[in-house]
Amino acid sequence: MKSVPTMKDIADELEITVMSVSKALSGKEGVSDELRAKIISKAEEIGYKKASASKETSSKNIGILVAARSLNANATFMSIQQSLIFQLSQVDYYGLTEIISEETEHLLIEPKLIKEKKVDGFIILGQMEKSYLDLLKKINLPKVLMTFEFADETDGGIVCDNIYFGYTLTQYLYDKGYKKIGFVGNPKFDATVMDRYLGYHKAVFLSNSPYRNDYIIEDITEDGEEQGLFLPEDMPDAFICNDCRVAYKLIHQLEGMEYDIPDSIAVAAFDDGIYADFGIPKLTTFSIDYDEMARMAAESIIVKIQDPKISLGKKIILGKVIERESVIEKHKS
Repeated sequence: MKSVPTMKDIADELEITVMSVSKALSGKEGVSDELRAKIISKAEEIGYKKASASKETSSKNIGILVAARSLNANATFMSIQQSLIFQLSQVDYYGLTEIISEETEHLLIEPKLIKEKKVDGFIILGQMEKSYLDLLKKINLPKVLMTFEFADETDGGIVCDNIYFGYTLTQYLYDKGYKKIGFVGNPKFDATVMDRYLGYHKAVFLSNSPYRNDYIIEDITEDGEEQGLFLPEDMPDAFICNDCRVAYKLIHQLEGMEYDIPDSIAVAAFDDGIYADFGIPKLTTFSIDYDEMARMAAESIIVKIQDPKISLGKKIILGKVIERESVIEKHKS
C-alpha cells in the first residue's frame, strides 16, 4: 500500500528543509516567491494534502519535557527550551513545557501533558533516569530526544558529539601552550558531562601529560545540587568548565585567591551562554549551535507526527571554539 505523502517527501524531493516546506504551504514569510511556487507545485505533483486544523485528534501542541536536574544545573537548557518554542511556532505548533522533577522520575509518574492528552507528540530535553525513559518510550506518541540518546534506541535523536567537543577544547589549550589542564564538572551527573570529560581525558592521554585526579573538580552533586569548588594545592595553569556559569563562579574564586585571569590561570568553558560576555575577562568558549538543534528537533517531531513509523536516525550538531579574553598564547607571554 502506497504511503500518504508528507512534508518530508516534498523537502527530500527539493533538497530543502521541512521548515521551508511548512512556511510555504502555510503562507508564512521566510521563503522566496520562487521557492514557494516550487514547493506548492511539488506538493500538487505528489498528491500532498495538508491536514485539517479542525481535526479533533490534533491539538497542534508539542510537549517539551525538561529534566529538572538539567535545568537547575545548566542555564543553557532554558535557552534551548525557548528556542524550541519559537521553532515549533514556525511550523504552526505550540510548544508546551513540563518540568519533570526528580520525584516524578523516581515514582514513574506519567507527564500531565501526556496523561491529559494535550499534545500530539513530545520532545525530551535533558537526561532522565533510565526507568523513566523506559516509561516514556512505551507511550504511543511521536517523540524526539534532545542532547542525549537512549543507549538501546535505534532511532537516535538530536545530539552533540560531546566527546569530540571535550577533546577539541582541551587540545586548543594545549596548542596555546598550557601544560597542566583541569576539568570542572561532575562526570557522574549525566552523559553530557561524562562525554566532555572523556574527550578531555583523551586529549590529556594523547598529549603524554600525566592524568591527575585532583585536577577533576566537581561543581555539582550527582543529583545536580550546586556545591563549592575544592581546588588543588598544586594548581593547573588552565581550567575547562562544563558550562559558562560555573566558569564565571570559578573566575571569581580564583581572583579572590589573587590569581590573574588569564595571566596566571586560563579558563575556558562549554556552551557559550550568557555568562560568556557577562564578566571580565570575557570567556573563551566552545560554542554549540543550539538554535540549529532546536530547529532540527522541531522538524523531526513534525515529520514523525506525519509518519510515526519513520526512522530519522541520529542527527549530530556541530560547534566551534570562540576565542575571547580568558585564554592567551601562554608561550608568548
